[in-house]
Amino acid sequence: MELLAAQWTEFKLDERIWSIPAEKTKTETTINIPLASPVVEWLNELKVRSAGSAYVSPSRRRSKREYVSPDTLNATVSKLFSEEKLVITHFTTHDLRRSARTLLASLKVPPHVSEQCLNHKLKGVEEVYDQYDYFDERKDALSQLANLVGPLVNF
Repeated sequence: MELLAAQWTEFKLDERIWSIPAEKTKTETTINIPLASPVVEWLNELKVRSAGSAYVSPSRRRSKREYVSPDTLNATVSKLFSEEKLVITHFTTHDLRRSARTLLASLKVPPHVSEQCLNHKLKGVEEVYDQYDYFDERKDALSQLANLVGPLVNF
């Protein structure tokens, strides 16, 4: 959902980093997300399609919100299922997080790195003692994931 509300000012595409401000994260801390090469290509395409909007996913209609609502995305997925235009197991947009976590595990990414990729806090004593951000490890993990799903992405 952070991506729907993301503004282009949060991205340093030349450095391959998306910096989500603390006020937009569930952990209330700024997180720097490393962007894999295919993701930068997708974002560049989205930038063209956003037609000068400040948002990565601008609203197509006048509304209170300047970006696509999470409700709109969920409604679209539901409609595609009801019209039988999707021939996959039913899912919600939040299930994409579960899929990402499962795919990271299948790529043998260590659990603590996978959890950091999803911006989950480490549990217990690890949360207190391990203050490392695993940026390079997340960069490698997310690159592997992008390379795995990249062939499925069509614009």
